Amino acid sequence: MRVRVLLNKSCWSALFAASAGLTLAGCGGGEANPPAVSIEQSGSPSAPASTPAQQPSVEVTASNSVEAATNPATADPGHPQAPSQPSTPAQLTSTQQAPASNAPRNTPQVAAAPTEGAADMQINAGANQAAGQPELPPPLTAAELAAEMDLNNVPDGTATELLTYMNNLTAVPFPDNATPQELRQFATQIYSNVITASDKLLSSQEANSEERRNAVQFKFNAYEMLIQILPNQAEQIRQERIQFAQNISQAKDPEVSRFARLFLFEQMLAQFAAGEPSLFQPVLEDSRYIIEDPNADVMHFGVAENAATVFARMGHTNEAVSILTMMKNSFAGTKDEKLAARTAELDDMIMQYKILGTMMAAANGDEAAEDQLVAAIRTWIATKPKEDLEPLQMLSTIEMQMEDYRKMQVARKLANLMLEFYGNHPDPQVVESVKISVANAEKRTGLIAKPFVVEGNNLNGTPFDWSQYKGKWVLVDFWATWCPICLEEMEGIKQVYQKYRAKGFEVVSVNLDDDPRARSAFFQSNALPWPTVVSADPDNAGFKDPNAQRCGIEALPFLVFVGPDGTVVEINPRGERLEELLQSVLNQGAGGVGTLSSPTVGAMQQVPGATAPANRGQVQPPQQVPATADSDVSLKVVR
Repeated sequence: MRVRVLLNKSCWSALFAASAGLTLAGCGGGEANPPAVSIEQSGSPSAPASTPAQQPSVEVTASNSVEAATNPATADPGHPQAPSQPSTPAQLTSTQQAPASNAPRNTPQVAAAPTEGAADMQINAGANQAAGQPELPPPLTAAELAAEMDLNNVPDGTATELLTYMNNLTAVPFPDNATPQELRQFATQIYSNVITASDKLLSSQEANSEERRNAVQFKFNAYEMLIQILPNQAEQIRQERIQFAQNISQAKDPEVSRFARLFLFEQMLAQFAAGEPSLFQPVLEDSRYIIEDPNADVMHFGVAENAATVFARMGHTNEAVSILTMMKNSFAGTKDEKLAARTAELDDMIMQYKILGTMMAAANGDEAAEDQLVAAIRTWIATKPKEDLEPLQMLSTIEMQMEDYRKMQVARKLANLMLEFYGNHPDPQVVESVKISVANAEKRTGLIAKPFVVEGNNLNGTPFDWSQYKGKWVLVDFWATWCPICLEEMEGIKQVYQKYRAKGFEVVSVNLDDDPRARSAFFQSNALPWPTVVSADPDNAGFKDPNAQRCGIEALPFLVFVGPDGTVVEINPRGERLEELLQSVLNQGAGGVGTLSSPTVGAMQQVPGATAPANRGQVQPPQQVPATADSDVSLKVVR
């Protein structure tokens, strides 16, 4: 996976993440806000904060789904918040960012200093004590807070009173002096009470349609929180939630039944996204029914847009474009201002998905698609104002993807587009970043068939001898300890190394850590079966390493496969591609590489009935598509 990152104020966004990372935040309330002091902060099953060896995971949150994606706890009772704005292919949020170009990437998190207010409170507390004034009362424990809230009793009441009770429950800040076990028990009681209160409201004969729907929303969000809090019971809770949705999908109240059916659709969509090909046709057909619903509203829009995103992520760009086009036609002329604004953005999404499909066709060997890709991107850029850097980011990402697919000529054309459109940008920082990025692209694409040399020192400080690798097939692996994808890739390289070393295959690592202490800490508990080279000049470490500079490296991991004659055969033969490449060259001897199979970045499953473009099944969509940037730009990247 390549993650393109803009530094400082900017960030890149993930369109395509692993299925497990895709969150469809719909009726289930996947975006419910955590308490002020969450279980996660106290050792819960939630994901821990990142460390130097673990970059934050990329997660796609489809924030434009069912209206219930917003947490009802933060809304007025009976009046859920409006859904957030739609996420275009280039605007789905990524949590993975690179640090500043001159700083260690993914550095350890340091405990935050007290805020100004907190510091004042500490000072004033000391002053009060010195003056003989009473101390501030200690915070309530979890047990005391539960008793004060009378959590053992869920009250009866009108629909309005029950909605107010649920809203107040979910707005309670969790105690910050509790153990993880106490927090878990407290949170479990909170959300169990929400479910009980919701059931009481739904059984009321006086509740109106909107109140019932809001009660359902509260219950779905409570289920979602319990799934996170009680991982050992998560599957049971999920099944209970699905059963609840199935039951109310048959309700006489159309608002409630429609809400439940949309939730069930998103569950099916999540299964499809997780790799269940038999759901291709049902998801496609149900997407059309959702769009054509005479009562379709912003919820329907969000769910259908989710479906388009999933189809595109899985490589079915024709289907994604079809869904978005149907949405555009169906919602045209709506009087709802928010819905009209979102509908107006569909043209841009359609254009981006078409670019994605053309890119995949070009990567799979369609030569006609190569020129079409360049033309499509040129057309798209022309629709954007000069200050909008979204096209630049997407262009940079696709250029690097073309390098990975070994389409160097196309990559160069795309790099030239960057200069053509942004080489005279009014912001000098953008101009400088573009020039550097294009120069680096020229270095990377120019490596093939050129002599390659690795210089520097071994870990013990002695000079590294590159000449000893003459006559062998060598993989040069550029990596850093802060790059988790590098460490992941390294495990696969180890397996290939053990399998082919006896046949003349060698590996050389070039470490690009800025901080030698991080590298030292890594090797205290890890060992590599091949040599590691570091910069001989401490002032030129990291991406300033002369080896990295010669290669134009902007992203990690970066791999260079060198032949016995000392020239570069291929760059970035990652994953299964490395062994495929080795088998090819070893079968043909030292005379070079013959015809290789089509570039493959993970095989895709053919789906019966899919109107897929030709050659589908060879190249998946890129792992990243960029987002809107700020003018404070540097094009340093992390794969």
